[in-house]
Amino acid sequence: MNSTRLALVAAVATVLLWGAKSTAIGIAGGLDLSPWESPLFLAGLLAMLTTVVSLALSLTLGRPGWVRAGSAVLATVTGVGLTLVVAAGVDVWATPGPGRHWVWSEVNLWVGALAALGLVVVLRRRHLTEGAS
Repeated sequence: MNSTRLALVAAVATVLLWGAKSTAIGIAGGLDLSPWESPLFLAGLLAMLTTVVSLALSLTLGRPGWVRAGSAVLATVTGVGLTLVVAAGVDVWATPGPGRHWVWSEVNLWVGALAALGLVVVLRRRHLTEGAS
């Protein structure tokens, strides 16, 4: 399995795992009420980490090892940064507090997962197009 295919599988897994996490939270009635919330979060986090690292490796194919390693670290830091920026934006949009719906606490995960999936699909399409020509 090449890094682009791994990124695609991991990105789809991330979306599915965080969707399952949100479903578990909704069924339980809110945050921290479902026994499945933490395991699904950890599995989704691992899938997201796999997505961004394999995406970085796919983008730096043919480069020296130190460039590839650096890109994996940079992709991880960028992913965390994106999550923090979205979370800060959500806090501006939906005032934090006890009355805030739990969905607002999950938006940063969904945005990151869907953005990563979109990037992987674009990259995979580009690789398939280049391979066909």
